[in-house]
Amino acid sequence: MSNEERPLYKSNEPIRPEFSFGRYQHVTNRAIPEHDNKKDAILHWCIGLSEECGEVLSVIKHHYYGGENLDKESLVKEIGDVLWYTAALCREAGIDMGAAAELNAAKLLHRYPDPEFSTARSEQRHELEKKFSDTSVYKEIMERALRWS
Repeated sequence: MSNEERPLYKSNEPIRPEFSFGRYQHVTNRAIPEHDNKKDAILHWCIGLSEECGEVLSVIKHHYYGGENLDKESLVKEIGDVLWYTAALCREAGIDMGAAAELNAAKLLHRYPDPEFSTARSEQRHELEKKFSDTSVYKEIMERALRWS
């Protein structure tokens, strides 16, 4: 059986860590304030997400260009803030964060069926993603991602 034919992902075996993104999204909803309109909310969450990504970069910059030890505690907290803004954006857009993470993992399993990185498959990522988007796995997970409330 070729890599293209080999079943890489079974929809009845979802990729879920012990504390799932879905659970995270549910728990963090209490900390997400309401906005007057969807545009303000989406812009708030996108700007915040961008800001927090910058804070992650700042921790890395201080390590590599400032000669400091890598501050893993700060990195963990900033990555957590990135997740929070992502959860807020998912909520506002009506997207299940867990299904979005699961879809991304399934896409990467489709792109890299072997347990190591492949430059050739990376270069083919657009074609491979198009093929993946035609699969039943993609359609099933995407449907779950978009029906979150």
